[in-house]
Amino acid sequence: MNLKKFIAFGLFLSLSGYSGWTQCNTSATNKADYAYNTNSFYQAIELYTKALGKSKKDKDLKFCINFSIAKCYLKLNEYKKAEAQFKKIMKGEISEPIAYYHYGMMLKNQGRYEEAKLQFEKYVQKIPDDYKGKSALESCENAIKWIKDPTCYQLENVKAFNTKEWEFSPIYANKKQTQLYFTSNRANSLGKENIIWGFKNEDLWVSNKDKTGKWSTPAGVPVLSTQFSEGAGVFDAKYSTLYFTRCFGDKKNGSGCQIYSARRQGPDKWNEPVKLELAPDSFTTGHPALTVDGKFLIFSSNMPGGEGGMDLWIAEYNKKEKTFTNPKNLGPKINSFFEEVYPHVKEDGKLYFSSNRPEGMGGLDIYKCDVTAPQQWAKPENMMYPMNSEGDDFGIVFEKGKEAGFITSNRRGGKGYDDIYAFSIPKAIITLSGTVRDKDTKAVIPDATITLEDSQGNKFETKTDATGYYRKDIPFGAAYDMTASKKDYYNDVNRASSMGLDPLKTCKDTNIIADFLLKTQKVDLEFEIQFVFDKAEWFQEYNDTLNKIIVILKDNPTMIAELGAHTDARGSDKYNQDLSQRRADAVVKYLVDNGIEKERLQAKGYGESEPRKLQRDMKGAESGFIFTKDTQLTEEYINNLKKEENGEKKFEDAHRLNRRVTVKKISDNFKPKKEKEEE
Repeated sequence: MNLKKFIAFGLFLSLSGYSGWTQCNTSATNKADYAYNTNSFYQAIELYTKALGKSKKDKDLKFCINFSIAKCYLKLNEYKKAEAQFKKIMKGEISEPIAYYHYGMMLKNQGRYEEAKLQFEKYVQKIPDDYKGKSALESCENAIKWIKDPTCYQLENVKAFNTKEWEFSPIYANKKQTQLYFTSNRANSLGKENIIWGFKNEDLWVSNKDKTGKWSTPAGVPVLSTQFSEGAGVFDAKYSTLYFTRCFGDKKNGSGCQIYSARRQGPDKWNEPVKLELAPDSFTTGHPALTVDGKFLIFSSNMPGGEGGMDLWIAEYNKKEKTFTNPKNLGPKINSFFEEVYPHVKEDGKLYFSSNRPEGMGGLDIYKCDVTAPQQWAKPENMMYPMNSEGDDFGIVFEKGKEAGFITSNRRGGKGYDDIYAFSIPKAIITLSGTVRDKDTKAVIPDATITLEDSQGNKFETKTDATGYYRKDIPFGAAYDMTASKKDYYNDVNRASSMGLDPLKTCKDTNIIADFLLKTQKVDLEFEIQFVFDKAEWFQEYNDTLNKIIVILKDNPTMIAELGAHTDARGSDKYNQDLSQRRADAVVKYLVDNGIEKERLQAKGYGESEPRKLQRDMKGAESGFIFTKDTQLTEEYINNLKKEENGEKKFEDAHRLNRRVTVKKISDNFKPKKEKEEE
């Protein structure tokens, strides 16, 4: 029994989707079928080839034999020979539509997604209700999209670890993260040659990193390694106990994989490993992973009660028995009808594992699951390209405190069958910046204060430089209410957010711009509010204007302000004075009713005593005439408008512009309620 091949592709029924374990099930193929079902694929190919001569004119049997040979090559990852076999099959009549699916998977596992889509489409046409055909078809579309728009992860083949053989499942072996254990069947391994696969069984190997970051030449771990297969393990938090997988394949020990634990007696010394009784020996257990608190062991097994194939299970540590007991299946949210293997729990509690479910990019893909509750995880998410590829991607491990670590892959361009790759993600900086200017003159305002407040009420400040510019780095997933302030200016507000930026997809530094315009307090703020004739009531369409005044007062919580009301020049001075006061009182009442403290407001009616001087060009509502900036709307000026063309309308428009409300800052000494209570 071989560690990598048995566990990663253990239950071939789930992989093939074929009608049963019996294969062709004829007297001519009995020996070949048995070899296939016992994973002896080289032998099965030889026996099926001999059986072809006995198939004679039986088209179905001939198809079944050729199809079985093609699947044997697939199991051995010999894609060129598998493709030649599939092409031979496709020339004749296809009696089993599943052949299209397998042909598509073979093409997909080589990254030939467009070609694979054609085969999956044929399969879906024949078997429209089988979800795996539709999933595989969709996965090709996803793979093409992910390759065009990759995540920010960067991968590098670690030449210090890899040979032309298998190197996989790296794990950190000390607290400093300077020692690495991994699994390999390289030369000098103690594992004997596996007669079924033609490869040596795997051993555990160790490499150490020096102060320059260079990894040493890997060395074997003799006590833990034997003639059988050992590897795919995990250390506890103290790095004193190792849980690992051991696979047998002889008459004495039987055929299968189990999880063992071993105690460290020194830097390179171990006591004799002890088997964990997690499942009957007739079932496979392997690929142990520990939760962050060390109280639970997650592992892969084909024991009964799962969703199919290899599933992920979880067992709790029993202090009395000093071992992990009572394993429970992680359920259909995590597991599938296919293979779930090589789990890993990151220090933030997220669960990672690999699966060959058809929605992946090909072979085994790495998936991650966010934590929803203790020992509960969300639906798996594919880690996409380049973490995943058309080949097998598995055995992920993270370096503590970093979005970096190692994975295993047999993708194209590697050094051997399976290689260890280092991965990392460059840190992109999110910058919030902008310029603060005078609203009217557009001149920059230096030394203005920018206050940022997040959703938890935390506040941060920064200042503008001599050019009115500010800059502050912010994290991903943040949202801020922003206020710009400066003495003798009214505050301005803005909002900025990095919520839409994904650290896995935002590979470059990003700048978010939030500019501000501050209105000087040295000039009265004028607002257009028109009142009903001869009443202290405004037309309802001017509520928005009043609400703008509320915003200004709320943005400047220490400001005490005068609310002044002005009339046009028609009517007696005394009447207009009284009317403007009633109107000012009405405005103040509205502001108080909408949350502004009464102590901050002074109502004053100016009647017709202060004709308006325009601060900007303004268009007449009826005449369309442009009243230019700095025009003084005196009674004399307005009366003279009657003499001009369209004079009546200009006359009415000018009087209308004089009917306004002003906000004037009296002081900045008001103390909000919270400040008073704190004093």
